[in-house]
Amino acid sequence: QALGLWRSLGAEPPGAGLMMVQGKPTQQPSINASGGKDGLDVTVIGQQAQVEKDEIKQVMPEEDAEAEKRNGQGNQSVVAVFSWTEDGTGELSLAQSLLILVTCLVPNLAAVMLLSDIGVGIQVYNAVAPTTMSLGGDLAVFLAALCMTLLYVSDWFYYKTVCMRVITAVPPVVLITMGAFLKGRKYPWAPLLFVLFLIPLALGVYRGTSLRNSKRKSFYTCVSISTALCGLIIVLGFVAWVFASEHQWTRQTKDDLAARSTTIYEYVYTEHALNYTLHCHPDKNLLDELSIDKDAKGDITTACRKAASVWFLVWISPVVASICNFVIAVFCFMHGVTLNTKESDSLARALKQFIICLVFLFGGMYCSTYFTSLALSSTFMAFFAAALCVLSVWTVMEVGGQALKTMAQGHKHAKMLAPAFRSDWVRAIFVGAVNVLIPIFFFLNSLNKSVRRMRGTDDSPGRYTPRAQRLADEASTWNWCSILTKVAILGELFFMLQVGVAKVTYIVLSWLCEFLADFEFGIVLFLVFAVGFGMFMLPPVPGVPVYIFSGIVIADQARRNLGDNGFAMGVAIAVAVGFFNKLLACLGQYCIGYFLGKKVSVQQLIAVDSVPTKAIEMILKRPGLGIGKVAILIGGPDWPTSVTCGILQLNIPQMLLGTLPVIFILSPCVFAGAFISRQGEDDMWMTMANVATVCAAVGQIVAGLTAAVCTVKTIQDHEDELRKPRPEHQAVAELTKKGEHARGIFIQVTTWSNLSFFDKGVLLMCVVFHLIAGFMFVMMAEACFLDFSVDKSIGAPVSEGGLGGDPMEIIVRPWGYIALFLFFVAVVLHILHCCTMKQRAKSKLKYNPRPADVE
Repeated sequence: QALGLWRSLGAEPPGAGLMMVQGKPTQQPSINASGGKDGLDVTVIGQQAQVEKDEIKQVMPEEDAEAEKRNGQGNQSVVAVFSWTEDGTGELSLAQSLLILVTCLVPNLAAVMLLSDIGVGIQVYNAVAPTTMSLGGDLAVFLAALCMTLLYVSDWFYYKTVCMRVITAVPPVVLITMGAFLKGRKYPWAPLLFVLFLIPLALGVYRGTSLRNSKRKSFYTCVSISTALCGLIIVLGFVAWVFASEHQWTRQTKDDLAARSTTIYEYVYTEHALNYTLHCHPDKNLLDELSIDKDAKGDITTACRKAASVWFLVWISPVVASICNFVIAVFCFMHGVTLNTKESDSLARALKQFIICLVFLFGGMYCSTYFTSLALSSTFMAFFAAALCVLSVWTVMEVGGQALKTMAQGHKHAKMLAPAFRSDWVRAIFVGAVNVLIPIFFFLNSLNKSVRRMRGTDDSPGRYTPRAQRLADEASTWNWCSILTKVAILGELFFMLQVGVAKVTYIVLSWLCEFLADFEFGIVLFLVFAVGFGMFMLPPVPGVPVYIFSGIVIADQARRNLGDNGFAMGVAIAVAVGFFNKLLACLGQYCIGYFLGKKVSVQQLIAVDSVPTKAIEMILKRPGLGIGKVAILIGGPDWPTSVTCGILQLNIPQMLLGTLPVIFILSPCVFAGAFISRQGEDDMWMTMANVATVCAAVGQIVAGLTAAVCTVKTIQDHEDELRKPRPEHQAVAELTKKGEHARGIFIQVTTWSNLSFFDKGVLLMCVVFHLIAGFMFVMMAEACFLDFSVDKSIGAPVSEGGLGGDPMEIIVRPWGYIALFLFFVAVVLHILHCCTMKQRAKSKLKYNPRPADVE
């Protein structure tokens, strides 16, 4: 009975079963539980009650009965072993504290001694550099995935003994370790991430097994102190090593690291071995003098960047390890020492704050590599993904799924956002993110169900296990035609931003930088202002590249034409040009929205009568410089925000007043452009450009998050008022009502069961091609496009970051053209599907008119 109760507390939603307390049936509450010697402490959110073991009889739902049946056969449920939601009663002993400290020290020691230049990092990466090692890593990862698949299918979580589970888990763990290290040359972040990931993994195992009877505050205090101590020791040791041994990040250090990475350079390029001085040195390489084609030069440049990212990560890995330790320490202190998981409001607030901190930290680290020559963006994104994974697992295991569900159901913001989370757009994002993993999961789960039936532990109906069957039943109610169509739309939007803006815009602005170099300073100012205004008026173009472009051109021209203080004057002028350009662009975009907004269909398009739009309008109509008003105007997308102001016919002076603080966001972008214009003179300028980029990114993130929070708060505070219909929205409401019948017909036509085999094939092929193209654009970015930015010259050689005089050279053959071909085929299939469905709905509407139209 106790095991059944434990499982129901951690796995089932509220009301999933009934509880008999002292002979009286009650609905199962939302609870966390903790076990003691004399009884079970059942903590209900908002109230507490002590229930003795002999007073509890659990009437379990289907899957809990299944677990009970296994327990009756002698199988010990892993859920009972890993019971994080309980809070023990004892303090940690000295031996247990030392165990936690050693657990934190060992992976950090391995990271420093095996993967950094303080130890034998270069030797390790040289050892795994050969192609045969990389192929061996692929094999190890494949075998590890196969082992884990077999363990899942064979119901590993319900093996009879803990010993059997441990023994069978050893092979995949060993194979994963081998794969992480053997793929070190191709993915230099993999070994370091794996070693550091062992810290939260081991601590999680301790928390769920041998130390589960310890007080959570005592446990997390010890973890926080241990990881902070490890981080401090590492960073102090690194600083001492850097300055005592002359390992500062200088050209001499870079050349030394590259000289000791001979095996890496031998295998990093598939065609032949590279020589650092001949092919990769920024000052001495003779790549442009070699008789090789442009494609080969581009491939060699990319290979040099990959090799440089390896030895840079070897040099910086102690800093990465210390940052990870400090993040764990802060997290454990905030959410293990100071947080009371029984208070849902404080829990939600703390989790939100920590996610924001992670976004700031890793977002800034990611932005800092934007203008560098090292291919490290994937490294930081990998650590970000790992941090989110750890955060998610901790949240579910420590707080408990039941408490989170109750918190979500009772929290005001969660109730407000629930309809959005259930929308087809959110489902499309989910399907697009996990895509092929969905059918794989259900296939493996069906095999798992067959194994359970053969073992006699599951006789429930259905093709899948009870939990997976509920997911399948839920998914069967989704509008899959709408969801897959939205996946295609998201893929096209991603392409527009990732390729159309990030590539085409930068090429155009780079050409303009070169074109304006020979003009008089006054003419340059006018042309920069005109070009910036024109770019602002294009919907998909954000303001950041325009500000950077202004900084590069104006600061460089001022330095050449205005004397000794020309550079500082040029930066100030560039900030002023960008600032007034933004204000004028707001007026232009406002006018577009004002005249378009006279059409009822346009008002309906932005849903002027919806609660969120009314909330934004309420915020923007407030006079002065309110936080929410400023955050929306400077943190929202440039073109849509100002156009929406025009559609809503807001007060223009008040709109411009709220836009004035944008100078604090655009200034770092202009500074970054100005510093980039001098990057060839000294490394200091590139460092300052990176710092300015980070400041701009942080400012934009803060503004965006503040805008979202203020909008939600306004809806919460004025929900009744915002839901009241307004006379000026009557035309929109009538148009919406008229369209309901047509939308109903369209939904009926596009229901998945009503689609023909050909229709389903077209839509599925469209989505598949979009997903493959998107995967190539992200995971194979370097194989599809050359890395090109505003500060580079189109006419410069490919080895120097240019395009060799041909803008089309930014597309790398053959993978770039293959990805683009798949994308455009997907677009054609999407257009074909939409036209077919629209024509079919129009035909059906002709024979099924709206009742009012018939009358």
